Amino acid sequence: MADVVFVGTGKGAVALRRNGRGWTHDGLELQGWLVTAATQGPDGRYYIGVTSDVYGCTVVVTDDFKTYTPLENGPRYEEGERGNDMHNRLMGAMDPMGAKQATQRYVDQIWKLHSDSKRLYAGVSEAGLFVSNDLGQSWQPVKGLNDHPSRDNWNAGFGGLCCHSILTDDVNADRLWVGISAAGVFRTDDGGTSWVSANEGVSSDEGYCVHGLAHDPQNAGVIYRQDHRGFYRSDDGGDHWVLIEDGLPIAELTDKHKCVFGFPVVMNVETDSVFAIPLAGDNFRFPKDGELAVFRTRNKGKSWERLDNGLPTEFYTSILRGAMAIDQGPAFGVYFGTSAGQVYASTDGGDTWREAVQGLPKVLCVESFH
Repeated sequence: MADVVFVGTGKGAVALRRNGRGWTHDGLELQGWLVTAATQGPDGRYYIGVTSDVYGCTVVVTDDFKTYTPLENGPRYEEGERGNDMHNRLMGAMDPMGAKQATQRYVDQIWKLHSDSKRLYAGVSEAGLFVSNDLGQSWQPVKGLNDHPSRDNWNAGFGGLCCHSILTDDVNADRLWVGISAAGVFRTDDGGTSWVSANEGVSSDEGYCVHGLAHDPQNAGVIYRQDHRGFYRSDDGGDHWVLIEDGLPIAELTDKHKCVFGFPVVMNVETDSVFAIPLAGDNFRFPKDGELAVFRTRNKGKSWERLDNGLPTEFYTSILRGAMAIDQGPAFGVYFGTSAGQVYASTDGGDTWREAVQGLPKVLCVESFH
């Protein structure tokens, strides 16, 4: 079970610690920063992605979730790299200082930090992937993805053109997957030199707008995917995808397409349990009928269970793609935060839930750490 549930918000972060059946924290840290990603590095330290309108993006490190030290270097595109016009239009509306050039490719947010046994990865917007082999002291662009031949055809989603999901393979270190909204899933089998689109079987009317990915790194080819237009599983590393929506609430999107719509997906690999939080569609972005529920499958999506014991029945806000986390091991917790600043926690694998904290700014990321 987690020792710390780290919650990043639009105005700082809190580190929740269990206190009996409840949770405590020491107040809002990193105040004034957009806190968007977190991971534990190969060295055991914790790496946090933050953004400021004034100072831009960087990574900070902590050993205790009390003292945070910024790294000197963060992931950056080179000056002169051409940006995506659609992304820059969206992000230009969020640039109050007017510091960005309309055509430049920028790292304006760190959407995902991920670690394997040797290195750190950062998924960013404008969509791209960076890797650090020296614990964040320097970051190298993964040019095979960042300059992919299809890049001119990538479309920005509502939140911009962002690389928000990173999966690695514990058996084959040369194999990785990323999820990009709204360009889809890409896989490399040669350590990042070349990448293939891995989207066959997924409805493409939204440009393969993947919302979230989860898998077991020890059995990496079986991947779960929450998409804008459905919930899918692949058994062959992303070469083919099938819908696994039996038992999940179906939404009607604004274009009348009917599917499961939502953002986060997480997996406990010990029990082969996968969790999702479906929403009422792309126009509402809150649970159907305002009844908050988490759904669990323990048979690879053949059927799903509704888990709502302890969750509210009048709930009209969203859960974002990075705002859900899960412990590993046979006895595990599940945690998620909302756009209204609540965090809900289950310490029995999703069977029952309690509100861990309320009154936070919009929750952007949740991670559990031991």
